Formats: sequence, structure tokens, C-alpha cells
Amino acid sequence: MNAIAQRVTATPAANVQDMALRIAREAPTLADLAPDQLEQIARMVMAQRLTQELNAAANLAGINYEKEKNVFLDNAGQSDHTRRGYRNAIARLDAWAASHNINPLELSPGQADDFIYYLRSEKSEKTDREISPATVRLTTAAVSSFYTFLHRRHKPIENPFRGSKARPKEKAVRELAVPSEKEVKAILKELPPMESAAVSIMAGLGLRCGALPTLEKKGNRYKATSKGKEFYTDLAPDMVKRIEKAGLSLRAPFARKTANSIELIVAYYIKKMYQAGKLAAAYSCHDFRHYAAVREYTKTHDIKKAKEFLHHSSISITERYLRSLGIKD
Repeated sequence: MNAIAQRVTATPAANVQDMALRIAREAPTLADLAPDQLEQIARMVMAQRLTQELNAAANLAGINYEKEKNVFLDNAGQSDHTRRGYRNAIARLDAWAASHNINPLELSPGQADDFIYYLRSEKSEKTDREISPATVRLTTAAVSSFYTFLHRRHKPIENPFRGSKARPKEKAVRELAVPSEKEVKAILKELPPMESAAVSIMAGLGLRCGALPTLEKKGNRYKATSKGKEFYTDLAPDMVKRIEKAGLSLRAPFARKTANSIELIVAYYIKKMYQAGKLAAAYSCHDFRHYAAVREYTKTHDIKKAKEFLHHSSISITERYLRSLGIKD
């Protein structure tokens, strides 16, 4: 047996793979090994790899995935909106992994990239448009946070999304949609009473759809919560009339509704109108916030008033928002 073979047989099994890699780098001396010696190294390396795979599988088998997911979601953010975003992102990953027969706990970096590429090509059922790059980035960030959480609690699990180059860059691929006043009136006429009341409030006050279920009358005003922030607002007479026509309570009109159910029904009717050629785009509920922002700013050109109207935390956010709508340099 030559010197290399002696080094291999004298090496503890736990270090065989490292030894084999060092031998592989010594290409000129590797040729000195006999075929049976090369086969011996290969068997030892494969045995070590199998042991590592079995150990990893045993470690993963001891992780209650559903329990860990619930712990993460119960503590992910302060608002229901944020937690819902995390929940939807992980649910989307779980569905994709199941369709590819992949255990989420064993997701590789390459598979993580494939998931992002899938998101980038997916179309929204609500609008029949490709999901925006911002939504893909948010979904990726959410599942990445989940894997970071898992790694802190279970060291064998790595975050396969860390360092990915697959997520889209921070730039819009299309202009944000803003319905015209004529289109808003047509939509309000077409929608069922409850959804018509919801859209009148979103288009008139710039409220996000997620804020509607929290809308509650306090004295002579209404309190709402959006992205964890509470604020007060007033309903115009026509909004009140629509709420009454829909048979909703003026105290808390949408308390028994969910933002998702409102979005789905509104999207259904708007898609029909778009397909019939009545609208320029298949608008989403959030596009009514765009409409309200444009209308408010063009009335006064006062950035401070626009900030207060949109309930932004800073003027810089309002400026970026208005630029994205193409109405501020």
C-alpha cells in the first residue's frame, strides 16, 4: 500500500470526506492509487455522506413544522395585515412545495430560486395580471424571515433564500393603475350594495381595503386601523347612504366582513367590466386608493395635506407614493 492509501485507511471515518478532498487536489499523486484503493476511498466517502444524510433526516424528523409555523405567524408583526401577509406567503410556498413533492424543511437554494421564478411568472386571479415585482419581493422576504426563524431554533435548517439573485430588482414593470372619475362612477353603479359602499369609502377617503373591517363609529367620527396605525376619519353623506342601502350597521359597517372577501367580489365584477370593454384596466381595490391620492393632491398640490389624507408616517413616503403615480416630479 502506498503512502496515500495508508493515509486514507488511517483516517477516522468522520474525516474521510475532508481527506478525500485533499487527495483530489493532489492530482499527480492520485494516479498512484490502485483501482481497489480508489474504490475503497469512494465507498468510505459514500458511507460518510449517507450517515450525514440520515442524521440530517433524523434532525428534521424531530421538527414539528406546523407547530413552528404557527409560533412564527402568531408573533409575526403587530398588525393583522402584516400577519396575513406572512401567512399568505408561507401558504403559497407550501402549495408550491407540495406540487413539486418537496419537504419545505429540505428546500435547497436552487429550489428557493425556482419558487421565486414561479412567483415572477404567476398571474393574479383577481386582476389577471402578472404579480408585481414588489409583491414578489414581499413574499420572498416573508418566507426568508420564516427560514431565519427556523434556523435560530433548529440549526440544521439553513435559510435557502439568503443571497438569492432570483428576486426582482426594485423597479416597477408597469405604471400603477388609476381609474378615472367616470370609471369609478360606473364601478359603483355595477357593484352589489355592500361592495359599492366599500368602494365609495376607499375611493373617497383613500382607505386601504384592510382598514374597512376595523371601521367603527366613535362619537361623531369613525376610527379605523391600517397597518397597525389608528386614525379618525369622517364619512361623506353619499357613503352613509350607500351603507344604509346595503343594510349595514352605521356603527361598524364591515365588522362582519373580511378584507379578502371584499377584494374578491370587487375583483370579480371589475374583471367582468374590463372584459366587456367598460374599463381601461382590471383595477384592484388598492387602485381606488391611488384614485383618491391623485384627486386629493391635484386639488391642492399640498404635500402635507396629501400626507395627512393618506395617513403616511412621513412626507418622504408621500412624495415617493405620488411619484409612483406620475403626478409629482
